[in-house]
Order: sequence, then C-alpha cells, then structure tokens
Amino acid sequence: MVQVTKGKNVVIETYDAEFKEFIATAAQIAFTMVSKAGETAPEYTRVYVDNIELASTDIVVSGATPAEVTIPACTAGQVVQIYMPKTKNGAYSVQQAIQMQVSTKTIEIAELGNDAVTVDVVQRVGALNIAFAQATNHDLMTKLNNNATNDSYMVIAKKYMNTSPVSYRIYKEARVNEMNDNVAAGGVAMETFTLTFKHPVAFKTT
Repeated sequence: MVQVTKGKNVVIETYDAEFKEFIATAAQIAFTMVSKAGETAPEYTRVYVDNIELASTDIVVSGATPAEVTIPACTAGQVVQIYMPKTKNGAYSVQQAIQMQVSTKTIEIAELGNDAVTVDVVQRVGALNIAFAQATNHDLMTKLNNNATNDSYMVIAKKYMNTSPVSYRIYKEARVNEMNDNVAAGGVAMETFTLTFKHPVAFKTT
C-alpha cells in the first residue's frame, strides 16, 4: 500500500493512446501499430485477445517507429485489441486532492429449484478525480479539454514521489470525463477534472 499526504509530492503524467484492432492470422505473435510507443514498459500497454486481458508479463513493446507489440501466439480468427501510449503530454504536480473511486457491476445467477444465488462480477470501472491550484501548464489543460471533446483514449501515470522507491499507478484506457474550474477559499483559482478508466490499475516501482 502506498501512503501519501493529501496529494503532496504527486506528479501526474498523461499520454495520448493509440487503439488498434487486429484479426490474427495463424500463429501470429507480432502486431504493428501506427505510432512509436510513448513508453515501452509493458505496464503502460493493455492487450485483449478475444476480450480476455493479457498479463503485462506476456507483452513486449518495441521502441521502433512504428512500434511492434509482441504477445504469445494467437490462432487464426482471434480478435486482438491493443491500447498503447504514444505522445507524452506535459507533467504536472498535484498539491491538492486526488480521489479514486471504483464501481463494480454484477449480475445474479440463479438456478431453477436452487435457493442459492451466484453473484458474478461482469465489469469494473473507475473514476480518478483530481483538483489542484490553477495549472501553469495551460497547454496541457487545453490538450485535456480537446481530449474530453474528442473522447480520446489516454494513459495516465500517477507518481508518488515521496515513496522509496518511487511508485506509480497507471490508469489505462482513461478518458477525460468532466472539467471544471472554480475559486477556492482565499481566492485561489482551482482546476478540477475527472478521468474514467477501466479497472484494474497497474502498479509499478522504479
């Protein structure tokens, strides 16, 4: 468990993400993306084969242009979906509030003549709420606003700088949901925005 003090020494890094879907040929292991990977560490990339997520240990991302993503061999006809970070946006330090919420969608399965009910988890989604004093990097805020308008995929890396070693939480397939600004007590201009993402979150340490 990472322990921090109310957002102190937390740095957020954002990446635009490339999404591509392939239909695998026989025993295919390599898939070529359009862009160069913004991060080649496999924790930043998410791959689904027939809607089943692969472990990051099964993913290799090249540093070439364009990037090549290698996974265990697929059989002909399998659907491979890849979300990979490409362009890295500006980083910014958060000295205010960060809150993560994860909601779970379940269905109940009952058998005729059996009183027992099985609860099956079918989906987990999360929201990352961030509030911070007015950003000096206004280009970044413009980029986030554009991403919200275009419903673009992003990869968000949240660094806890006061841990040893430095710890990351990586939110993949994130999208900007809401953006607001307001004036806090004392006349401090505040920025707030919410990112939605698919759970689970990847954890990484340097």
